[in-house]
Order: sequence, then structure tokens, then C-alpha cells
Amino acid sequence: MSDKPVDRRILRTRRALQNALIQLILENGYDAVTIEEITDRADLGRTTFYLHFKDKEELLLHAVDTICEDFIDKNKALLDLVDDPHDAIHKLRLNLDKQILYYIFAHARDNADLYKVMLRGEGSAMASQRFANIIKNEAVKRLDRIKGLEIKVPIEIFAVFFAGTIMEMVTWWLEEDMPYPIEDMVAYFQQVFIFGALDTLHIPKPEEV
Repeated sequence: MSDKPVDRRILRTRRALQNALIQLILENGYDAVTIEEITDRADLGRTTFYLHFKDKEELLLHAVDTICEDFIDKNKALLDLVDDPHDAIHKLRLNLDKQILYYIFAHARDNADLYKVMLRGEGSAMASQRFANIIKNEAVKRLDRIKGLEIKVPIEIFAVFFAGTIMEMVTWWLEEDMPYPIEDMVAYFQQVFIFGALDTLHIPKPEEV
């Protein structure tokens, strides 16, 4: 993912191609989608497509990167951890406790079509793997910055487990047409994952703080 600013016209074009691809995948499946169908749906020419992407897989991976960047940008203040060990661990506990989980599910709800395509591994395992790797790498980056954190397993193991678990729960929730409110899903995730994670990270449960 690049920090280089992109021209608004380029952003609009890529967004149109991305939206066209996602809708066509949901309608017909990834393998059936052609470049011509994507450009027709986006009301753009094939030449325009190839100015931006070499094929539909690169377009799908770009969509994954874009949605992850959007989430990180919107929640940067919440995700960033401070250097002081006590404050950092306290903030991590709050994130694991409720706040960041709520925004993960809310972001999935607000971008449900793209999340469904990403998480079900439609057409290319690379898309879902890219998404999992971004979650894992963000978790590792932030945990590595906490001085004095005592963890019972390698940070990478914790991050992989977190990424896989949250992806599975969000996938199920979306595929079942969001049968429970976000607040309930957060509570369920806390129960099946977070309380065990807090023990692994030597962080007191909310009622013990």
C-alpha cells in the first residue's frame, strides 16, 4: 500500500472498475467475469482498464488494499498505541475489549459486498490471503511497539489467530445477512476469543481493572 497521493480522476476510475467487478462477482462468480463485462458495467473502455490494471485479479487485490487503507485511515487514532507501557497496555485492553471490534463489524456492514467477495475467497485465494496478511501485519506492528508487554506465544502466532478468527466471524455474519446486531457480535467475539487473548497477553479482564 502506497502513501503517494492519487489524482481524483484516477480514484474515480478505479472505484468505478472496482464496484463493477464486485457486483459482477456477486452476480456471476469470479471465474465468469470478463474484462469487457467490467468495463461495460463501469461505462469505461478496455484501454482505460489496462491503463490501471493488468487483469481482474490485480483489480481485486487493489480493492482489498483500498478497503484496508480506508479502515486504517478512519480509525488511526484508535489503532495507534502510545509508547508508555501502562497507557499502551490500557489502550490495547480497550481495543480488544470493545471499541475496535465494533468498528470492524461496522466497516464490514458498510462495505458488505466487497467484504463478502474478499472473505469468501471468491475466484482467487490471493484476495482473502492479502486481507488476512494486512490484518496480521497491522496487529504485529502495533503489538511490537508496546514496551513491557509479556506474551506467552510469539506475536506472529497471536496475530495470525486473531486475523483468522475475526475474518471467520465477519464472513459468517455477512453471509447470514447480519442476523445479530453489531453490539451482540462484539460480545460474542469477546466471549470466544478476547478473554482467552487477554490471559495470553497478561492483560487483566475488564472487571479486574
